[in-house]
Parts: sequence; C-alpha cells; structure tokens
Amino acid sequence: MKLAARDRFPFTRSVKSRMIAILLLSSILPLALLGFVSYSSFHSFLQHTLTSGIQQNVDKELTGIDNILKNLNFASQQLALDGVMVKDIQRYMTSDDIFQKQESMKNIQDRMALINYSSPHVGIITILDGNRQMLFQNYPSNERIDLNRFPLLVEAKGVSYQAPHLSVDKYGSVTDPPVISVSRKVTDYQDRDLSFYVYIESNFQSMKQLFQMQQYGEVAAHLLLNDGNRVLYSENDALYAPGSVYPANGEGGKAAGGMRFIAASEQGWQLVVLLRGDAFKAEMTSWLVKFGTIGLFSLALGFLLAIIAWRTIYRPLQTFRREIEWMGDSRIIRPRRLMKLIEFDDLLGRFYRMRDRVFALLEEIEWRERARSRIEVEKLRYQINPHFIHNTLNTVQVIAKVHKQEEIVLLVTYFTRILHYNLGKEGVFVHVKDEINNLRDYLALQQIRYGHAFQVELDIDPAAEENTLPRFVLQPLVENALYHGFRNEDGVISVAIVRETDGGIRIDVSDNGIGMTEETVAALLQEQPSGEGRKSGMGIGLAFAHRLIRTYYGEQRGLSIHSRVGEGTRLTIQIPAQPLEGMEHDSDLAGR
Repeated sequence: MKLAARDRFPFTRSVKSRMIAILLLSSILPLALLGFVSYSSFHSFLQHTLTSGIQQNVDKELTGIDNILKNLNFASQQLALDGVMVKDIQRYMTSDDIFQKQESMKNIQDRMALINYSSPHVGIITILDGNRQMLFQNYPSNERIDLNRFPLLVEAKGVSYQAPHLSVDKYGSVTDPPVISVSRKVTDYQDRDLSFYVYIESNFQSMKQLFQMQQYGEVAAHLLLNDGNRVLYSENDALYAPGSVYPANGEGGKAAGGMRFIAASEQGWQLVVLLRGDAFKAEMTSWLVKFGTIGLFSLALGFLLAIIAWRTIYRPLQTFRREIEWMGDSRIIRPRRLMKLIEFDDLLGRFYRMRDRVFALLEEIEWRERARSRIEVEKLRYQINPHFIHNTLNTVQVIAKVHKQEEIVLLVTYFTRILHYNLGKEGVFVHVKDEINNLRDYLALQQIRYGHAFQVELDIDPAAEENTLPRFVLQPLVENALYHGFRNEDGVISVAIVRETDGGIRIDVSDNGIGMTEETVAALLQEQPSGEGRKSGMGIGLAFAHRLIRTYYGEQRGLSIHSRVGEGTRLTIQIPAQPLEGMEHDSDLAGR
C-alpha cells in the first residue's frame, strides 16, 4: 500500500519545517545555479587562459632551443668554414715540426677561447680527427667521442643537431644537466686523411635555465621529438621512454596523467611539455573552497532567516491558539492583544469581533432556553390529564342525554372538540382551515353561554386556508374581542384572514367595543399582566399569542394592537409563509 506524501514525509506536516525547507531551497537552488554557471565559466576561462599562457611558454622554449642550436652552429662555422683555422688544424695534423704545431695549437686555442667567450651558450668545444680522436678541446673531455651515440634531432646542410644528452665532460656525472650539441664534418676532398670533426655542446646552464619548472607553476616534463615523432629526450621515462614513438594526435590538450603542449620547429622536430595540471587543479580547488564557504554561509544564513521568519509567524499563531483555547474554556472576555503586525492584527481583530458575536449569540440562546423553560413550567402548572378531562366530559354528556338535556349535550360536544384541538399532539403548526373550524366551535360554545348576545363576521380568503400557523393563535384574539364587545348589546366581532403577495397571511380581529387606553394596551403584551386584566383573565392569551409568534417567526414579528377608547380595538398579526430555520418541526410549545 502506498503511503500518502504526508505519511512518507512527516516533517512537511508542520509550518515550521515547510518554511525552513522553502527558505533553504530558495537559498540552495539559486546558489547551485550560480555555482554551476560560474564554475563552467571559470573553468573555461581558466583553462583557456592557462593553456594559452603555457603554450606561449612552450613556444618560447622551442625558440630558446632553436637559438641555442643556431648559436652553436655559428660557433662551429667559425672553426669549420674559416680557411685560416682549417689550415691551422690540417697543418697541426700533418706537420712534424714541433714549433709549427705549437703555433697552430696556439692559434686554434685562441680562436676556441674567443668563441667560448663571445658565445653565451657555448660550453665544450672539441676538434676530432677522422677517427674521432681528440685533437683540441677547450675543457677536459673524453679522449674519444662517439658522435653516433648522441640522439640526432635533425641534420641539415652537413650539420648534425643533437637532442639533449650527457656532456662529454671528462669529470661529468649522470646527475649533471643535459646539453644539446652540434657536430659537423670538415672534409678535404683532395686528402681524406685531412678531414676532421667539430663538436660543440651547450653549457650546463643553458638547458637548465631554459627548462625551468617555475614558469609553469608545477613540475613539467619535457620531450623532444624528431620529425618522425620518435622520442629523443624525455624527462618522464616511465610515460615516454627515449626511442619510443609519441602518438601524434593533436597540437595539445589532455595527455595521460595530465595535460600536454606541443611546439614544432621549422625543421620538423617538436618540443612537448607534459603537465599534471596541478596549477589548474589548485586554482579550481581554491575556487571550490571559496564557493563552498560562501555556500555554507548562505545555508546558515538561510536557516537563521527561516528561524526568524518562523518566530515572526509562530508567536502570533500561539496567540491565536491561546485565544481560541481561552474562548473554548472560559466565557470571560480577556483584554485584546496586538501583535504590531498589520496582517495579524487585522486577523486578530476579526477574531475578537467574531468572539464577541459568538458570546452574544450564546447569551441569546441561553435567554431563549430560559424563556422556553418558563413556558414549559407554565404548561406543567396548568396541564390537566387529558384522559381524565375527556372521561369526565363523556360522563357529563351521557348523563345529559339520559335526562334529555340537549343544550348541555351540545355544549359538552363543542367543549370536547375545542379541548381535543387545543390539547392535540399533531404538532405546533396547523392549517388555517383547522384553526377556523376550532374558532367556530369556540364561538358556538360562547353563544350558548351568552345566549347569542353578540355577532361574529368571518371573512376568510380561500387561498389562505392551506397556509400554516401556530396552533391556538386565533382563539385568544377573538376571546379578547369578545370580552370587550360583549359589554355592548350590539357588539360585532370581525375576523379577516387574507393571503399576501409574499405567500404569508394577515390576520385582523376587530370589534366595536369600548376600546382601551395606551397603558392597558402596553400591559396586555407583558409576560405577567397585572391589575384588572389579571383579575378578569384578560391578557394572558394575548401575551401567549404574542410570544408564540415572536418565537417562531422572529423578534420583529408579533401582535400589534390598535385601540381607542370608545371606538373599539383591532388586533393584527402578519405570519410569513415559513417559520424561522430549525423551527419547522418544533413541538415544544404545542399544547398537549
């Protein structure tokens, strides 16, 4: 069964956790996007700038090697192409005169010293015979030099350019810096035995200064390749051993274990520089550390802002909660509190107005309940067992029939029907026609009682007969008119019921009796009538009818009385088509 999102992620069910998550995401996402864009841009810029700078250095190194080779070649030309020097060398090789040899030796050594002094890159200068045995040298060197063992970088115009190799220094060691050299053969085509070789190598400082590690910011490995991409010199034998073929797959870029940069000379040989990329990685690491620090600071700041925002919302929410709890637990109205935040103060103000309204409604409900209880008490005080009354009346009716007292029988019959109607259990609301039938029984009973001494006129709108009204509303009105009209021998009571346009009905009960004063009218509608009204029983029914109408149709409804002394009285009730909501099935006030 799949769990709902709120069950799988319970931390999202609180406002606090959601606010923290939203604020953290609002901090992380822009930072992540900014970091991605800046990382890409910085990486591209740094790589382009770094590779461009390194490539320029490699080109400079290539130019430096080429300049050294040119300088060495120029030095060799001063010995091999100078006719005087060539004659001195050949005379030294062929003469048996010791003085001539010494003179030739002196001239040659002076020239070698001059070359060494005037050429900054020249180191050891040697002149070898045809068997490559040492003839002259400016510094102690090996007696025999095998020129074929030196890696040949390029050969042009009879000059061999050798890649870096160990010096021919007689006292040198394998730890000495490598040197580059040139060699050329001076051939005497008339006498092959007079041919000789000139070998010149660079000094130790030339290559050492040229291949500086500091200019790349990290350890660099140099390779020299001939025009066939064969490695002649390598500072990283583990990766590219001398004699191996270098893979020619581009001018530069990534190489095994790092980066590579290539520069090619006009003669076809190439210089390759291999880097591990430590400088590039160091720059990127530095950027990542700074960005990570800023990111952590942003996250901490976002979390702090989330806590502050939560506290800003949490305190008003707590105030709302306490006010609601206090409202539910107590009816005491506490002083109003303000949050000094416009939005929350507005909501809190609405809550306080709602609270006051709720308390007012509760008080109104309690008042209604008290009124309802009083009515129930009144009902219980005046209630008589209906079965006892009916049985007693039936007994009276039987006795009257036995004694042939038809008037008494008729009187008891009317009274029994009236009593059954008023104490009926059909409900509070009855149709107008049922109320009229009960009124006719009541009038017939009263006419028997008073000997037909009054006149009643009924004007009932047929359209109103199906309307409903509370039981026992009409009889108290007629009873009041009968009481006042009965004092006049020509008393007339008019009862008119009409259906109005809104679906309700209007009841008018009027008489031509003696009328009432304003004080008497006001006393009639009181809960407890006093004075003459109480003694005669007048007013109890009117107060009941007035209260009944207001209970079921609203406080704005009720009984209105218009009366003048000597002119009569008119009682008016307007009953809407429907009672108040929730009162349709109420039977608490129905007579039982």
